[in-house]
Amino acid sequence: MSDRGRKVCDYEGIHFDHESYEQPSPPSTIHPALFSLEDRITHGGQVPSNRTPTEVYTDGSKINDQTGSAFCVIANEAITKTWKAKLSPANTVFQAEMLALKAAIEWANTANEDVNIWSDSESSLQALKSFNVKSKITQEAQMTLLENARIRLGWVKAHTGIKGNEIADTLAKEATTDGIPASLPFPKSFLKKQLLQLSLSRWQAEWDNGETGRSVYSIIPKISNKQLHWSRECIQFATGHGPFPSYLKRFGLHSTDYCGCGEIGNPLHYATRCPLTLSYHHKEPSPQFIVHWWKSALSRKLSRRNIDNLITFLATNEDLIKSQNTTPSHTPA
Repeated sequence: MSDRGRKVCDYEGIHFDHESYEQPSPPSTIHPALFSLEDRITHGGQVPSNRTPTEVYTDGSKINDQTGSAFCVIANEAITKTWKAKLSPANTVFQAEMLALKAAIEWANTANEDVNIWSDSESSLQALKSFNVKSKITQEAQMTLLENARIRLGWVKAHTGIKGNEIADTLAKEATTDGIPASLPFPKSFLKKQLLQLSLSRWQAEWDNGETGRSVYSIIPKISNKQLHWSRECIQFATGHGPFPSYLKRFGLHSTDYCGCGEIGNPLHYATRCPLTLSYHHKEPSPQFIVHWWKSALSRKLSRRNIDNLITFLATNEDLIKSQNTTPSHTPA
């Protein structure tokens, strides 16, 4: 990240420090010809026949928004060592898996014997095999592996009854509550999630307290970044900003806000009452159910299609709906 991006900033009362989040590491200084991990990291999914006396199993877990990382060492069918670490809720399962692998590799590097390390995380093993990774923790694990050819890694399928894998799984779950505290930079995905949540909260507050768009607010009081799939015509219908005398009069395009039939020419009138648009009518709602009616009309696909056709009809038949009088012919019901 450039110096321009390495800034401390505040947003919506929250303090953001770039050092709290993952930064891309510099490219590896190892010559590609010396990066010999392909043959030492396998994906067979089976415990090999050439078992070593010492086997290590790793795992990462996330339960109830808590993140844990663990490994266990098994020698001669006995558990000789366990390790558990508790990460921040902001850390991902991938980070937990990679931390467990790094810790296991560092332990194996001190064992002075051949060691197989097993993980059920294919993505973590693939990252360790990759020459172009930008993750600091992955690069550090790679450097240790390259220094010790007696360490080999492999993938095992999770929850298939492999003793070591099941033990590591249990330890990782326990680590979410009682592991030693471990600190890793938060992933950028967490930063994006934080900013999205803060932005949505700010947007909601502005929407709740705004003075415009109140007709739409009654239909959609809760904001969302999910697309509504409203057509241009449906937006005109919901906002009232369309081919309606009640809207056009505001801009001097109609002399009156009344329809040719003598009633106020607004969206609800044309959708439920006007005899000129009978083909496009919905059932007229009772006053106490008007808000529900709007929500229902704009949430159903067939209803929205009918609204599209209604707006198209009004736009192409303006002279038909335009009132020739400046006063209504009768008092609206």
